[in-house]
Amino acid sequence: MPCLFQIYIIVNYHKFVTSSLNFRDIGGSDQEDKEFQMAEAVMSIVVARLTDLLIEEPVALHGLKDEIQQVVRKLELMKTFLRDADSRTSEYQVRTLVGDIRALAYDAEHVVESFIVKASSTARNRRKQANKIKDIESKMSLLSDRIRDNNIKSTSESSNSSSQAPGKLKRFHSFTTVEPEIFVGFHGAVNQLVGYLVNESDDRYPLISICGMGGLGKTTLAQKIYNHPTIKASFSGLAWVSISQKWQKKLVLQRILICLIHEKKEEILTWDDDKLVENLLEIQQRKKCLIVLDDIWTTDAWDSIESAFTTKTSGSKLILTSRNVKVAVHVNREGFIYQPECLNEEQSWELLKLKAVPRGYHLDSIDIFIEMEKLGREMVKKCAGLPLAIVILGGILVTKPSLMEWEKVYADSLWSLQKGKGLGEDQQRELFHVLVWSYNDLPPQLKPCFLYLGKFGEDEQIKAETLYQLWIAEGMVLSTDKREGETMMQVAESYMGELVHRSMVQVTYEDMENSHTKIKSSSLHDLMRDLSLSQAKAEDFFEVLDLRKGNDFHLNPSADFRSVDTRQLVVYYDEEHICKQSKSYFVKKCKKQQYRSMLLFGDGVYTDLPKVVGSRVANFRFLRVFSIKNAAVDGILYPRSFVRALGSLVYLRYLSVRNVDLLLVPSIENMVLLQTLRLDPFNRISIPSWLSRNILGKLGHLRHLYLPPHDCTTPKKEKLRLGGLDKLETLENFSNLWCEPKDLPKLINLQKLTLEVAGVDDDVKESIKNLSALVVSSSSNLTYLGLSLFLDDQAGENARELFWDYKSILQKLRISGRLAELAQLVENQPRNNHVEESSICITSLKLQYSLLVDDPMPVLENIPTLRNLDLSYDSFLGKEMVCSSVGFPKLTSLVLRRLPNLVKWNIEEGSMSVLTKLEIDRCWMLEELPEGLIFLTSLQHLSFFWMATDFINKVRTVNGKQGQDFYRVAHVPDFSIFNGTDWQYVE
Repeated sequence: MPCLFQIYIIVNYHKFVTSSLNFRDIGGSDQEDKEFQMAEAVMSIVVARLTDLLIEEPVALHGLKDEIQQVVRKLELMKTFLRDADSRTSEYQVRTLVGDIRALAYDAEHVVESFIVKASSTARNRRKQANKIKDIESKMSLLSDRIRDNNIKSTSESSNSSSQAPGKLKRFHSFTTVEPEIFVGFHGAVNQLVGYLVNESDDRYPLISICGMGGLGKTTLAQKIYNHPTIKASFSGLAWVSISQKWQKKLVLQRILICLIHEKKEEILTWDDDKLVENLLEIQQRKKCLIVLDDIWTTDAWDSIESAFTTKTSGSKLILTSRNVKVAVHVNREGFIYQPECLNEEQSWELLKLKAVPRGYHLDSIDIFIEMEKLGREMVKKCAGLPLAIVILGGILVTKPSLMEWEKVYADSLWSLQKGKGLGEDQQRELFHVLVWSYNDLPPQLKPCFLYLGKFGEDEQIKAETLYQLWIAEGMVLSTDKREGETMMQVAESYMGELVHRSMVQVTYEDMENSHTKIKSSSLHDLMRDLSLSQAKAEDFFEVLDLRKGNDFHLNPSADFRSVDTRQLVVYYDEEHICKQSKSYFVKKCKKQQYRSMLLFGDGVYTDLPKVVGSRVANFRFLRVFSIKNAAVDGILYPRSFVRALGSLVYLRYLSVRNVDLLLVPSIENMVLLQTLRLDPFNRISIPSWLSRNILGKLGHLRHLYLPPHDCTTPKKEKLRLGGLDKLETLENFSNLWCEPKDLPKLINLQKLTLEVAGVDDDVKESIKNLSALVVSSSSNLTYLGLSLFLDDQAGENARELFWDYKSILQKLRISGRLAELAQLVENQPRNNHVEESSICITSLKLQYSLLVDDPMPVLENIPTLRNLDLSYDSFLGKEMVCSSVGFPKLTSLVLRRLPNLVKWNIEEGSMSVLTKLEIDRCWMLEELPEGLIFLTSLQHLSFFWMATDFINKVRTVNGKQGQDFYRVAHVPDFSIFNGTDWQYVE
């Protein structure tokens, strides 16, 4: 259930006026108008919030319905007086009024939520809460009188500015459509630098540096080079790592090695610095590697990792990007330094046009386009040729499809931007002006969502699903923006889509081959992150406490005088003991109790949570969001106090524990407002036997549930119940071994479900029966299913019957156990005629212990959506496999593991045309690689594990002599062999 947090960010917007850019000097009295637009936005959000509560909790709020509706009416009335302000109204009066409005909003919300949490229907409690609401009504009446006394007059006029009160968000972009790539002005540079890197006859360029100011496109240029087909064909190892300002040597080296030998990721994470350096040096000698060090700021950063890179005797090369050319010179005086120039006027207009007037954009006439071009060319001059500034300006214009709107943007630009001029500081100022302008142009709903991204680390990829749930829990996503049939998660996705469309956020997608796909993760360009942090600080959006040793910036004497309006807290900690000064400071923060959000980030993996944090969590009793990551709390000092503290946070909407050793406690049932509960799969969480079966049943508002793993069978009478969770939209890691399957059909609002089904035949059949009841229900909303089946022999005979009804939504499937006939899974023999073969949408399939005798490839290659295939552990007992010329059109990853009888494998030309990764593991009878491997031109990674000596000798090079089948793998950039003791890298 969203809270009123969004009020906070909007009403505090006026604080930006006092920041380094003085908009009063630029815009005059326009700032006073913005103050009242902010106040009006507050009213709109409060009204929407209270109206939602009445709809969502009609029973619980029955005793307060009249009082709440009266508050809503008064808020609506007050809003009509906030359209205009007499010029005599001072900024101080505006701030005071807005502050009082905000305080009343929080008071009203807290009264209503307290009533829901206590769930008391006693007459005494109703009278008590009703009196509190009436007190708020009285204060609102007094506030209305003050508005009139300050000459704030009612008017029917409304602004068209995107800063006006948030009505329904106008959507300009489908959040499922991948933004087209735009690249202007540097094609020649790409070809030149690629040529330098791949020219083996010229070793003058072991290092290429791309240097220049922020926003010039250094990283974009480096990405173009890194992803160039010639580079992929010429280098057998590719690695990209962002250094940034807060670099850590160990993390940098780990990330590089993981890119180069991803299959050893878990091992790499255990190595110390010396072993990381040793292995990185060895790989660069064995393989021809290209390593990109992106955004390296200082010479100190290079000095710390220099020992991990080879001399000129290696074919491996480096690319680095930096704002400081001195860094490039320091790394290698003989390296080639490329300094991109700013775009000229024609290039600038071309880039703006591609962003602001995309292909397929409908314009009424050519005359209108000519006028828009004139305006665009004038505006783009103010961007000083900086690509980032131009793209951001385009992000503003792309949401203004009419000539009239472009004219308004042009008029605004006359005072909000100066003309582009000169180089250096002036150019950077122009860039910052454009960035701030783009933030100001955001609709009110999107501003807090953008600022929220600043909470996360530099260059951090933030999982979209997690971010959406946080936005919703914080109250930033408005129910008034819902379209018919949409969930709040889909509204949050639309918010992200708009930010992407405006070029405010960078994202990755789940499936880049699909033009309509979901956003996977998001991040901020470093300059956009700077903007987010500066705006967040100016508006008291969130506060950061860094309790790590040596970080005392949070103890600034002025810190205690910061505004108490700050509602969000971010805490960083590490394994070191924090100083007494930090402890006392944190205790003071606890006593204020105004915080509604608390994110705890620990350095590294499984860091002891500072006792001062763990023992004080209960004091933050009004928290809506609590997230803790990489923490050990089940130690000898205070585990009980910490878990008791969590149980007291009864206003929580979002609770997440990741990599946390935590005992789930019965008091979780007190969190009746909880929307998201993340007990992630990799947590070490135990659920005691004495815990109530229906411990989650009272969480009626729960939308997203991520269960922990459970590796033992629970007696039927003790299985976890999910009854009462009829609003659940996401359920991950459900297992019939310890969860009650008969609760599944009741979860009709589920959209995403991942589950594991195991046990004897009867248990499997019962679980599948209940799953099918959910899927085939006419009221079911399920769109994504991930299923792991662990079958005994009897259950395997009926595998087709087990999941045929829901294959149209099944995307990930794992089957462990004997299958009588693989064709049963995918052939067009539906039990019900409404299912067609083309409806199969499995993207990931893993088979093990299937004991198939017939070649599985003719069946599997006809699954049109299959991208990942893993055949392991006796899944196939035959001697020969054939992949036909039209098979596996989308397969990108193939694993063949422990197929004991496989002797021959044929690949016809045209098969697996987009395969990028192939792994063959312990297929000891396989005589040779298929000749058809030469047709797999997209193959980038090839790995052999514990294969027969004769097989390996045919494809590797020994003492300069190539094996007889080496030509079949010569085109693969990354080719490695593991013999059980060490890796061998084949060039």
